[in-house]
Amino acid sequence: MDYSKELCMGCMNKLNEDGSCDYCSYSSDSPYIKIYLPPKTTLDDRYLVGKVLSYNGEGASYIGYDMMNDEKVVIHEYMPESLCTRNSGSNKVIVSSQSVDKYKTYMAEFAELNKILSRMRNLSNIVPATDMFAANNTMYAVSPYIEGITLKKFLKSGNKLTWAQVKRLFPPIFTTLGLIHNAGIIHGGISPENTLLTTKGEIKLIGFSITSARIADGDLTADLNPGYAAPEQYRGTDWLGTYTDVYGMCAVLYKILSLSAPPSATRRQNVDNISPLWQINPDVPRHISDVIMQGLCLDHKERIQTITELVTKLFEQPTLVEHEKGSTQLITKQESEKPPVKKRPEINFDESEDEEDGEENKTNLLKTIITAVVLAVIVGIGLYLLASMFTPESSNNESSAIVQTETIAPSSQATTQPSSHDVTDQTDNEEDTEATSEMDYGQGAIMPNLVGLSYQGVKESIENDFYVETVDVTSDEYDEGVIVSQSIPADVEYNPTGGLTLKLEISVGSGKVSLPSYEGITSNDYFTMLNESKISYIYEYEYSDSVEYGFITRVVSGDKTLKPGDDVNIVENEQVTVYISSGISQ
Repeated sequence: MDYSKELCMGCMNKLNEDGSCDYCSYSSDSPYIKIYLPPKTTLDDRYLVGKVLSYNGEGASYIGYDMMNDEKVVIHEYMPESLCTRNSGSNKVIVSSQSVDKYKTYMAEFAELNKILSRMRNLSNIVPATDMFAANNTMYAVSPYIEGITLKKFLKSGNKLTWAQVKRLFPPIFTTLGLIHNAGIIHGGISPENTLLTTKGEIKLIGFSITSARIADGDLTADLNPGYAAPEQYRGTDWLGTYTDVYGMCAVLYKILSLSAPPSATRRQNVDNISPLWQINPDVPRHISDVIMQGLCLDHKERIQTITELVTKLFEQPTLVEHEKGSTQLITKQESEKPPVKKRPEINFDESEDEEDGEENKTNLLKTIITAVVLAVIVGIGLYLLASMFTPESSNNESSAIVQTETIAPSSQATTQPSSHDVTDQTDNEEDTEATSEMDYGQGAIMPNLVGLSYQGVKESIENDFYVETVDVTSDEYDEGVIVSQSIPADVEYNPTGGLTLKLEISVGSGKVSLPSYEGITSNDYFTMLNESKISYIYEYEYSDSVEYGFITRVVSGDKTLKPGDDVNIVENEQVTVYISSGISQ
């Protein structure tokens, strides 16, 4: 098969017999930027290159096709136009004689960035490289092509989001960004243009580039998004840090909630006339507006410093305080002085929590969020919250203490007025029975029993009938990846075209992983190992009489020093402290 003749170079979908494309307006005579690869170029005897999707001071990204696996891909080419050009009549990159050293340095940085991201492929909210190779005197990184639109295009149509929607959609991005920062990567280009909304309803952070392409006055042409780039990126003399991405993320939240981008940092430094978010959109809670505005401080020393700190402040519970003169002020309630730990915050925001359920439910939701973020290390409370978010709240908490030997099996013929003494076995409670008896799922098909089956094995088939929501739970009974419970009971009738939501609890096993060995390991390598093991960590430096600078001296959990191979409970968010040698004590 000649893929170059069968596929559209604009979208990599199959062409019609007359050569036209039903999916995009690209045509074979469409012009292309000469410095970049021409469409229909083949790389590594495997990848077919299509049109340029985007480019910046680091290089270009093309839509491509993997002819070995028959799938669309994105091909990222290291091609810094300020340091090189392309040989006329060939695809080879020609480097300026004065820029050879810089070209090689930045190419190594490009390769290292993609290697680190590829090791973090377990993070579902980024699109890391799956292949990397050298050709044409440069480097290429290949990643999967994800169907969707950018947040920029989504917002152009006037789709403003509420804070309630944002707090359900964005926690996965917050978590992912925190892990990326722990791996030593600063994105530097967070913006609606680099935030992808997939056709599956997921949010992904794209557009990673080397640091030199994210600062002005450098060797590479700076790729800065006005309104979203932090002030330190324009100066070129300041270090970028996690606070740089905090600025970009807060600018994105500002845009989403107001449909107005913040003024560019350069303009604000002359006259800072940015309007508080709550003045533009009064529906945004005042304390949320205040946190976002703090994340947009021009002075990075006064700005929120980390994504973890940003998440903690966003989801603190506001408390009304009466002053002596009777005035009321909104402040935030501090639950603990312990440092916040990395979480899977997406679990904390289930769409079953409806704002319209009244003020009491709003208060309960905020309490749940605070408990999950700040007190996640408390095992009992954490497990309780995980279960409570996916089952209805009982109107009488004492009823759960009533024990009955009779088991009520889920059935579409169940009575509509169950006795307060009728309860299920350990996997079903009284609330489940009442919800089952009163819920009408429609007609047309019989719900299968999914409990005990592999989620990956049934995922494709059930996604045809339901909107599937999953949550990870620990289980000593079921292996990792096995379905533990389902919100729609087995054997009841349902309408397969009714747009029903099916909530599944997926076992992650006991939730414990072995601590990787740290002897003779540098901090960067060890952080990579911890990320791959999904172990939450913080780090500190200490002097050592025997360990060289930059190598790990010990790992501690609470007041216990861990040995390699010791268990770490990742589901209960057990956090370890990694101690790094700062050199020999003088």
